[in-house]
Amino acid sequence: MSRAREFATEFGGAGGALAAMVLLPAVVYYLWICVEFYGGALQFPRTALLAHLAHAVPTWKATIVYLVWLAWQALLAWIGPGPSGQGALLPDGHSRLTYRYNGLFAWYLTLVAATALHVTGVFPLSTLYAEFGPLVTVATIVATALAALCYVGGRLSGRTNRASGNPIYDFFMGSVLNPRIGSFDIKFFVELRPGIMLWFLLSAAMLAQQRAAYGLVTTSMLLVVFYHACYANACFKGEECVPMSMDIAYENFGWMLSFGNLVWVPFVYCLQAYYVLTITPADIPRGFALPMLVLHMVGYWVFDTANSQKDYFRNEGRALRDAFPRLPWGRLRHPETLSTARGTPLLVSGWWGQARHMNYTGDLLMAWTWGLTCGFGSVIPYVYAVFLTLLLLHRLRRDERECRLKYGTDCRPRRVLTGLREPCRSAGRRRARKATAARQNTNGSIR
Repeated sequence: MSRAREFATEFGGAGGALAAMVLLPAVVYYLWICVEFYGGALQFPRTALLAHLAHAVPTWKATIVYLVWLAWQALLAWIGPGPSGQGALLPDGHSRLTYRYNGLFAWYLTLVAATALHVTGVFPLSTLYAEFGPLVTVATIVATALAALCYVGGRLSGRTNRASGNPIYDFFMGSVLNPRIGSFDIKFFVELRPGIMLWFLLSAAMLAQQRAAYGLVTTSMLLVVFYHACYANACFKGEECVPMSMDIAYENFGWMLSFGNLVWVPFVYCLQAYYVLTITPADIPRGFALPMLVLHMVGYWVFDTANSQKDYFRNEGRALRDAFPRLPWGRLRHPETLSTARGTPLLVSGWWGQARHMNYTGDLLMAWTWGLTCGFGSVIPYVYAVFLTLLLLHRLRRDERECRLKYGTDCRPRRVLTGLREPCRSAGRRRARKATAARQNTNGSIR
């Protein structure tokens, strides 16, 4: 099957795209209703549930809050200080786009601003909890409108990329690779800024509401909010990895990425904290809390250092910046590489010598730990872990396909888990390359 044909039938083609655009918002509302009105118990879909949607009708407060939020993040992305770097080769085969990496600046400044607004009473974080339903609706409208603007803009400008010709499918998958307003890259902005930060702030809002309503903060809540803070921090300290990701380098910007980042990420991923709020004062057993924290930190270490090794290698042994926390084994002084027929090396040492995607392994370990911290009273805290598992399995298949197309026989099967891998080459041959690794052209990519 050709790549064009493969693209045109991904996610079930136009029918699958239409189904996703109907079902995914419904899933977000359904999960929220189950947590807010039924204490996390899943409900059989019935007409009575629709009555709760009255609590999700947009309010002026929610609309203003969300639009101000987007404007604030866009302003920080536009003027915030930070290093710059180039992304992957564009489809023309010779040009690259330049990106500014100031997400870490925006992240810390946003934390300071949110704390100040909460402490002074100007904008209590619990407002996000009170306006949760309306915020979901406003964010869904904005995400859909943004996807529509990019779709129409791409068609009118003639800058479409891998368009299938089917309007429904192209609206869902996108028809433009890098929609920009001047130097402001819409897809790069949406990929992390509004969604990841709002995810953490929504989780923090649940903590604030728990304290305000019950006069206490449970250990489960503290752990979950800490987990989410760690993950958000890792995303922004590794922001320079994002332009080389498949989402930025390959995927068009359409409804899938717009809704996924602006709605699904913040409003579904925070449901663990939301659920913990609804079961207050129930809490994690003290003897269970420490093992969960340790499991999370192990997963975080693998996730963070695997991504750091990859980024350090791609930047030819140079770090764009040192960001907190700098973890042991995050940089390989003498990376071992595999020469390929393509002429670009593959990193085959560190975590990347153990499996193709050890960052996925760390990600999954964290995800399941977060669910376990919430107990076993509901499946909703595990929705994120199940979704992430399915998503990463899909990405793994996609990455393996891209690796074979890019590197041919140099790409050998390796998997997420160390025990399921097959080395690209023998360890002896990799060690023989160690002495020359620093002299090789390290502009290659890792798959």
